[in-house]
Amino acid sequence: MKINPIDITWSSLFRILAVLILAVTAYYIREVFVILFIAIIISSALHTPVQYLERKKIPRVLSVLMIFLIALAIVSLIVYAVAPVLIIQLKYFLSNINELRIPLLDSFGTSDAVSQLNGQLNQWLNNLFYGGSDIVGFITSFAGNVLFVFVAVVLSFYLSISKGGIQRFIRSVMPIEKEEYAIDLYKRTRRKIGRWFTSQIIISFFVGSLTFISLLILGTDYALLLGILAAVLEIVPYVGPIVVGIVSFVVILPESATLAFIAVIIFFLIQQLENHVLVPLIVGRAIGIDPVMIVIAILAGGELAGLTGALVAIPVAIILQEIIDDWSLKKTQKLKSS
Repeated sequence: MKINPIDITWSSLFRILAVLILAVTAYYIREVFVILFIAIIISSALHTPVQYLERKKIPRVLSVLMIFLIALAIVSLIVYAVAPVLIIQLKYFLSNINELRIPLLDSFGTSDAVSQLNGQLNQWLNNLFYGGSDIVGFITSFAGNVLFVFVAVVLSFYLSISKGGIQRFIRSVMPIEKEEYAIDLYKRTRRKIGRWFTSQIIISFFVGSLTFISLLILGTDYALLLGILAAVLEIVPYVGPIVVGIVSFVVILPESATLAFIAVIIFFLIQQLENHVLVPLIVGRAIGIDPVMIVIAILAGGELAGLTGALVAIPVAIILQEIIDDWSLKKTQKLKSS
């Protein structure tokens, strides 16, 4: 049997080395790509309203500035309205957490697992109230996340005011033969990502408001705190409400076991409303992705890149679906022509 020799040239080795260097570099600066991707998502969401204002003869820069100022004003008003009550509820929770912990753990009986959990809670509370590396780490992490969001928002502003800026960027990095397809893919996914972003804000507001009103009617001390938590975690569909439901049960249980179980039932009903009405009606129509695929995408994104991966999972799924649909269409056309 004749074995054909493999001819490996120096140029091939250099190409492989260059690809490896690029891959390693991309891994170490992956947060930069995530910031850019989030900025593109925000810019995509603003594309339709900016176009509408441009048709009304308002310059693009002024249109984008108006939208950002309105968004900033809304966020500022919300913070101004809820911050005092939220701080009071948070202070009350932190000051009573040690007293809440004892009846909560007693309700689970005595076991090695409960004792271990109690020890971990003691350590966490000591770090929380008496300082330590955990507090420094928390502050550092929080400041880093704030900077992360700020940079993404600023970058989205510049992407929005630059008409065709992303298309020019695509042309600069893509091979000539792939330019038109990449730009067409971007335009299609931009519309879907923009609709998804808008629908997600609507659902987050609805779920947060419904949670707050329901817990307020129950008379729990942490209605606003848990309502805001529900709205924030709703940016991770399906998973967010489950986490809030568990947190609510743990927080409310020391107040009243009955209220805690009623709260769980309320969160179950809210999640069913979200899963069977809100997501199919709003998100499903906006992006055209099956809810099961959305869940798989979120879980995969979370496994690969933590919370950040879960946040960008749906936009990535939108892009991948468009690519797969294009590939399937080309394959079908090729089979028909052959």
